[in-house]
Amino acid sequence: LDCPADRFEILDISPTAQAAEVGVQQVLEGKAAALVKGWIHTDELMRPVLRHLRTRRRVSHVFIADLPDYHKLLFITDAAINIAPNLTTKAAILQNAIDLARVLGVTTPRAAALSSVELVKPSIPSTLDAACLCKMAQRGQITGAVVDGPLAFDNAISREAATVKRIESPVAGDVDILLAPDLVAGNILAKNLEYLAGSTL
Repeated sequence: LDCPADRFEILDISPTAQAAEVGVQQVLEGKAAALVKGWIHTDELMRPVLRHLRTRRRVSHVFIADLPDYHKLLFITDAAINIAPNLTTKAAILQNAIDLARVLGVTTPRAAALSSVELVKPSIPSTLDAACLCKMAQRGQITGAVVDGPLAFDNAISREAATVKRIESPVAGDVDILLAPDLVAGNILAKNLEYLAGSTL
């Protein structure tokens, strides 16, 4: 990239926890517009963020993946903050991801609420949450996106896979946002895409 090194002020601060505090202070003072997480543990970064930058909205995380074999960016959420979200938290996480995608130029994001299967099964709670999220989107409780689910990863990402399983979905094969059922699933999914599918996160 053609970016001169002297374009930015570089502050040499350690330990990492103190660097996070200073970064947040830079934002509060208007000297920085965004925080970028480098080689620092998420919990160290989030402590000052939650203390000083938190708003009334739920804090959540989005991986943005650029895959060589997919036709657009994928927004994967939440893979770092909310460990075992309930339905209310999932709705907030999804709305955050929708709003982020729209800010980044996706006019009407298509979102898939993921589970291991694409049918509603009472024995798999994530399928119930996914179905509820779809109804919430239909009723205007979640806005700005087309939401479908439950969808398994294969039929969210591939229209062909959805067709084989006889799933009619406006999201299948053209998904922008993948809402994971929990942090562990989201984190594994994102890192699988990075290390096995050549994704840039």
